Amino acid sequence: MAQSLTRLLTQVMSAKRNLKRVYYTSRNQESKLDSKELVAATITLQKLLEDLIAKKRRIRLAKKMLEDRKAELMVRRWVIGFPKRIKDFISKSQKLEQHHLRKFQQPLLAFVNGISDELAKWVEDIETMKEIPRPPRA
Repeated sequence: MAQSLTRLLTQVMSAKRNLKRVYYTSRNQESKLDSKELVAATITLQKLLEDLIAKKRRIRLAKKMLEDRKAELMVRRWVIGFPKRIKDFISKSQKLEQHHLRKFQQPLLAFVNGISDELAKWVEDIETMKEIPRPPRA
């Protein structure tokens, strides 16, 4: 699981770099705004991933929670799907006009925000579980 989270973090950082390149090379102001919105979403995703990886290293409970089969499958799905969607958006941004590109930007933004929401829930669950006192041993 740690490798998957690290791989996802690496992909998010490279996606951020590529989206910044799209931002700086686009001439249309609306394209710039769309790519800027995607860059902001990937920065949020990057910070959440860094926080989750740090918690996984420090907190034993976080490690147990992230070794859940459902969490592993979700991260694996993101590792596969995220780079494909980013690559598709970047290739489309070079070829299509702005009003057609918006059709690709909106679902990608929803996908990135969905990942961020799920990771935020995981971080919140870890914090909540950490603060619950253990029952005394007999």
